[in-house]
Amino acid sequence: MKFDTIPQVCLVDETLAIRVLDLRPGEVVTLKLWSSFSDVVLLSSAAFKADANGVVDLGSHAPISGSYEGVDAMGLFWSRAPVDGDTAKGFARTSSDPLVSTLVAERESGVASTISCPIRRVYVGPGVVSRDVRVRGLFGKMYEPAQPGPHRAVLVVGGSNGGLAWSQEVAALLASHGYAALALAYFAAEGLPLTLDRIPLEYFGTALEWLSAQTSVAANNIGVLGVSRGGELALLLGATYPEIRAVVAYVPSGILWPAYPESGYGAWTQNGEEIPYARTLTHEQWDQALAAGDARKDSFDWYFIPLRDAAYANRASIRVEKINGPVLMITGIDDKLWPSTELTEFAVERFKQQGFRHRVEHLAYAGAGHSIAWPNGPTTMLKSKHPVSGEEMDMGGTAEGTAHAREDSWPRMLAFLRSALVDH
Repeated sequence: MKFDTIPQVCLVDETLAIRVLDLRPGEVVTLKLWSSFSDVVLLSSAAFKADANGVVDLGSHAPISGSYEGVDAMGLFWSRAPVDGDTAKGFARTSSDPLVSTLVAERESGVASTISCPIRRVYVGPGVVSRDVRVRGLFGKMYEPAQPGPHRAVLVVGGSNGGLAWSQEVAALLASHGYAALALAYFAAEGLPLTLDRIPLEYFGTALEWLSAQTSVAANNIGVLGVSRGGELALLLGATYPEIRAVVAYVPSGILWPAYPESGYGAWTQNGEEIPYARTLTHEQWDQALAAGDARKDSFDWYFIPLRDAAYANRASIRVEKINGPVLMITGIDDKLWPSTELTEFAVERFKQQGFRHRVEHLAYAGAGHSIAWPNGPTTMLKSKHPVSGEEMDMGGTAEGTAHAREDSWPRMLAFLRSALVDH
């Protein structure tokens, strides 16, 4: 029994061909994948029956049992889940490098009944260079491809977690695919506000100026990409700065919302003034709406009821028709953090009403929640505590649905950027 060739190091978004060779036809072999991060052990497992050639191929064979179902080349990767107790202790010898996953094949008996293969999955590809950006009040990290520029560039902004969470991983991967990418924090980092509260758009204007001045950057080919509140921000920045030629917004909103955590102020300012935003119902208003039968329990009506007022919704709508290039929006229909699919449709409808002249695409995935990003990461941990507010969060969707959304949307996002950021 042996593994077919598997790279020891590869990008996290790369799909691997995992094959076990030299088995007996019909023999059952169990594949396990484990990794550890901050003393948490993640484990997946699936049993397969070898074909007539004595081969198990995850790209064409479904497991007969295990942590995922159906044919899925990377099913062992997304279905990893935390384990504890004696199971976790059994992996105490494992690598503490969170980027290393170890693939194990176990046969029921016989010589060489277990084989293993460590795989280091990285965000920064060969030759990509990075540097901290701490100029003009900016807090960011710049990633540049190995090849000489000038390169198409992307400004990457995270969501309400703050700092460089999410944005630096995405920026690193984009650089690995040939883009110059600036991951930019806008709160919860040195020299910046503590929370998402009255963030001046001029800060991002400064970032765009700095980015376009870099010799590695093609200044007429800059896009913006953001997630969640950063997806809202990506649409807003595209509508504000015409030098942005493409927008990618993950689980965003076409409506602007208040500061987070709520402070009584808006999230964004321009020229020292708060940009108009919508508010959800207060707890008291929600209780009244439920009692009156105007709201559905366990729904997002506390978002939607205020937006039934067309004038109110229009006032808080992002002027997306001003965006100077194509737009891609990606949402999970079962998002439980906020109703990203419906909130994105406000932008879609506005594009239609205003006769937007560029391409608009909205990828909405059934079974997926809020946690859509690069593929092949574990999608089993759908509930957590918000690092800024401490609130309990439910990302929504299923592990399988979210994994599918990641796998399908990521290459489509890369293809979108390739076609949208062309010479102008």
